[in-house]
Amino acid sequence: MKKWLNWIALVVIFSVACGFLSNWQFSRREAKLAAIALVTSNYSMPAVPIGDLVKHGDFSVPEQNWRSVSVSGKYIPESLLLVRNRPNNGQPGFEQLVAFQTSEYGIVFVSRGWLPTGDLQDSPDNIPNVSDAKIVLEAKIMSAEPELSRSAPKGQVASINIRVIQAKTGLETTFKNSYLRMIDESPSASVALTPMPKPSVDEGNNLSYALQWILFAVMAVLALIWRIRKDREITLGKVAKPRKRSKADFDADYEDSITRAK
Repeated sequence: MKKWLNWIALVVIFSVACGFLSNWQFSRREAKLAAIALVTSNYSMPAVPIGDLVKHGDFSVPEQNWRSVSVSGKYIPESLLLVRNRPNNGQPGFEQLVAFQTSEYGIVFVSRGWLPTGDLQDSPDNIPNVSDAKIVLEAKIMSAEPELSRSAPKGQVASINIRVIQAKTGLETTFKNSYLRMIDESPSASVALTPMPKPSVDEGNNLSYALQWILFAVMAVLALIWRIRKDREITLGKVAKPRKRSKADFDADYEDSITRAK
């Protein structure tokens, strides 16, 4: 039994590691299910005036993510930025981000939609102008994004991080933790942008991965038990231990085959 101690220790370590990995996958699944539940609850709710959801100058995110609000005001065209690395339906592109001066709540940054990457340069071929006329905006509440340690060309940002955007535009906002993603403008702009895709409600493969790690641990334990039992049966003489064939055995087999051939 002593010779199996190392194998037993190895299987125990492997099983514990599988347990941690399985628990990690279960945790990731729970986080995804919570995010899906939030989308399912908030996305289809009707738009309400922005004042119904603003508290202390900002939205309560992520609890209010994907809620729809309506707000009146006007864009600040000179604040226009492009957000890099925004794929849409498998195509690379940008989000067009503009500061919006609301009538009552100061400035909030708004993602107006998606633009494809140009054919000859790392920017859209055509960037629609933004009017400074007064409009009514309907948009979804979104959590601001973390700052990325990547640089961006002039007029572009790597993520919708409020601190970085304020530094780029020179504009201050009380909406430090959130921004808006446009659904509709009234009156409509002369050039419409492609809407950003709807949030995914696919939970992915975390459950199957979690179960696979459990299965791997069980298989390792069963394989060890089976091998130990076989070893004990051989030791106790219940199963004849296979005899290693000698050179004489191979010579005899060869002679028999020649005899049969004659």
